[in-house]
Amino acid sequence: MNRPYALGDLVRFKLTTGQFTEGVIVHKIVEKRQPTIFLVEAADRRRAFRFEAELALIAEVETRGIDGVSEGFEAAMAAPVFASHGADD
Repeated sequence: MNRPYALGDLVRFKLTTGQFTEGVIVHKIVEKRQPTIFLVEAADRRRAFRFEAELALIAEVETRGIDGVSEGFEAAMAAPVFASHGADD
């Protein structure tokens, strides 16, 4: 593979039951001394942590036409929004 996985990529992975399923990468965990771990969300909204070697790329986020936002998720806010001073919880 010539490109690392990116948020929003559609990937295929194996479940603990041995069946294969597809999902969208929603989070990436990178640490110095271990392989990269991805949090993948399947169409049924279940999530799974998988190592990079356990994933197979189906479609890149760019080819799916989604600008950094995976299906079913809201876009990240450009700036944080805070409650006004004196607002109740």
